[in-house]
Amino acid sequence: MKKQTGFTLPELLISLLLGLIVIGGTIAIYISTIRGSTDTIRSARLNHDMDSLMTLMVNDIKRAGYWGDAINDADTRTNPFTSTANNVQIIGDDCIVYSYDTPSLPDFPNGNGAVDDNEMFGFRLNNDGSVSMRLSGTTLASCDDADGTWQRMTVSEGGEQVNITGLEFSFTPIAGTPSLPATSRCLNVTADSIDNDIDCTNVVAGDDIAQRRVVNIRLIGEMGRDATIKKTLVGTVKLGNDRLYQEEP
Repeated sequence: MKKQTGFTLPELLISLLLGLIVIGGTIAIYISTIRGSTDTIRSARLNHDMDSLMTLMVNDIKRAGYWGDAINDADTRTNPFTSTANNVQIIGDDCIVYSYDTPSLPDFPNGNGAVDDNEMFGFRLNNDGSVSMRLSGTTLASCDDADGTWQRMTVSEGGEQVNITGLEFSFTPIAGTPSLPATSRCLNVTADSIDNDIDCTNVVAGDDIAQRRVVNIRLIGEMGRDATIKKTLVGTVKLGNDRLYQEEP
C-alpha cells in the first residue's frame, strides 16, 4: 500500500502565491474595464451636452435682427432689432446679447414696432463653469442678473456634470487650433468701400451702411469628476439678417 502524503510548506506557499497573482490579474482587468467604461460614458456625456449647447447657440444667434414687419417696400434701415441699442453685441468676449422679433410664439407681443422685454436674448459664461441663456431684459447691453432673466443651460456642481471652462464670441477671426478665419464685413454703400470688420471707417453723415455680421464661437469643456476628459467645439454663425442703417450726423 502506497503511503499518502500532503503538500509541503513550500508547495503551499507557491500555490498561494500563484493564486494571488491570478486573482490580482483578474481584479486589475476588471478595474481597467470599469474605468474604460466610465471614461467612455463620461466622454459621451461631454460630447452630447456640448454638441447640444453649441447647436442651440448657433441656431438662436442666427435669428438676431429678424423683423416681422419687414414686408415689401419696408425701409429695413428702420428695423428696431438692428438699431444701435438693440443690435447684436459681444460683451467681455464670453457674453453675447441680441434681439429678434418673435411673432410666431404664443403670448408674445409683437407688431408694435418696438423691441419688447421678452425679445432680448443672449448667452453667457458664468463664474461657476455653467452657461446661461437670456430670456428677457429691459436693456440689451447687459450680461448681469440685475437686468434680465437668465436660464442656466448647463450645470457644473457635483456629480457627472459638465464644466464649461471657456466660451468665446468674436465678430473677427479667432486664432488657435482649430482657427476660425471668418470675419464680419462692413460695406459703405455710398462710398462703395468694404472693411473686413463689423464697423466701417471713414464714414460721413448720411452714408448708407450694410453690415454683414459673422459670429465665431469657441466652446471648451471638461467633465466635473475627471478634468482629463476635455472637448473643444468651434462654430461660425452667419446672421441671416444683415444690418442696414444710415450714418447719423
